[in-house]
Amino acid sequence: MAEETKQRTAIWLYPETLRRADGWLEEDNCKSRSEFIEKALRFYMGYLAGGDVSAYLSRALVSTLRGVVDDNENRMCALLFKFAVELEMTMSVVAAHFKDDPIALRELRRYAVEEVKRTNGQLSFDESLRTQRLVPGADDWPG
Repeated sequence: MAEETKQRTAIWLYPETLRRADGWLEEDNCKSRSEFIEKALRFYMGYLAGGDVSAYLSRALVSTLRGVVDDNENRMCALLFKFAVELEMTMSVVAAHFKDDPIALRELRRYAVEEVKRTNGQLSFDESLRTQRLVPGADDWPG
């Protein structure tokens, strides 16, 4: 845009609108009414387009939103890592316990799906181990 030549145009504004705009010139770091109106038009066009959020959201807000998203991403990565560790522990125990019994594995998968739904995914190996110790006959499972 720096290479483009500006084009002169006339606009008609109510005196009150012009006074309010003049009041915001310094606050918006604008050197002229033209610069202020240019920014205002870009803001409004960005708002209408809806896709280019940075055109009408303040840089501070965009920066804050990016920070929140980054924090959430870091938290999710940590939770996924913890989940992967728990899953590896579980898979190792199950593999050692069941060896080659496909029927028991299918039953375990059905139980696991029900348990994840019941607890809304809030599982841990320690809790599962405590639960298994409370089940009568849990030591008699095949494997």
